[in-house]
Amino acid sequence: MGNFTVVLVDIGNTRTKLALSDGESLSSVVELPTGEFDSHLLSKPMDAWVLSSVVPPVGTVWTELLSKKAPGLTLKKVDNFDITFDVRKKAEVGEDRLADIEGAFYLGLKPPFITIDFGTASVINLVTPQHEFVGGVIGPGVMSSYECLTSKAALLKEVPLDVPEDLIGRDTKTNLESGFILGFAFWAEGFYARLKKQYPDLSAVLTGGAAKIIHQVIDFPAQYEPHLSLLGLLRVLELNKHLL
Repeated sequence: MGNFTVVLVDIGNTRTKLALSDGESLSSVVELPTGEFDSHLLSKPMDAWVLSSVVPPVGTVWTELLSKKAPGLTLKKVDNFDITFDVRKKAEVGEDRLADIEGAFYLGLKPPFITIDFGTASVINLVTPQHEFVGGVIGPGVMSSYECLTSKAALLKEVPLDVPEDLIGRDTKTNLESGFILGFAFWAEGFYARLKKQYPDLSAVLTGGAAKIIHQVIDFPAQYEPHLSLLGLLRVLELNKHLL
């Protein structure tokens, strides 16, 4: 695409991911707390932008700022996806889920597949062989539930969690690692195993902050892509250039 420059913005509940792209790959990926803004990035020349948000007030501010620089797309207003929808309430489908699903298509995954996002919430999305998004699973997030527990249990202090060496912890830190790292790995494995019976060719991709550790201990084949949602925004751009 030559000198084409697109800004990608994925606004999550607690973190916002930003990236520059030439329309084909990512560069200059940064993260910042949701609600903060990157004046350096906003000062750069851009030809287009793509934004997803699960925090509407913050998404509105970003949209207004970016619209002063270039034409752009928000996931709530685009009309082309790699999927059709077979859910009860399409309007309730979060833009983050659409970004993850399109990121899987960007990576070349062929349906049926699931995306598993270990972010503020733990979210599974299922796409069937017919390219239908039929829903998924929303559960507690690894770190949000961990922080909740340590804030309410007087004798449990928040410590960094690492890859557990054993199934059974031998001190408080390793007990917590077994409970949260292995516990959420088992959560993902359980859903994968049951869905695999229904869809024998099922593939999977993991993303989200805690996936950096969890993908090392799961016992089913899955790709790990830390920037899945941003890659999904690139795929959305490819499918919806006519709207710019």
